[in-house]
Amino acid sequence: MTYPSGLHVESLTVREHEMARAVARGLRNRQIAKEFGISEETVKKHLATIYAKLALPGRVALAVHVVQGAP
Repeated sequence: MTYPSGLHVESLTVREHEMARAVARGLRNRQIAKEFGISEETVKKHLATIYAKLALPGRVALAVHVVQGAP
């Protein structure tokens, strides 16, 4: 899959795709952790990996990308 900006998301795992969609839904780390049954630290690690893989600066940019071309 490619986002409108040309970024490829094939390298994201299924879990990372799910996390990205949770961020786009406006969930906070604590809410994501509860939904997935993991710790907030694990959520933070997943998000850091997603930002790195997609070369995004952070949460808002990730949410925009998901909304514009859902992973």
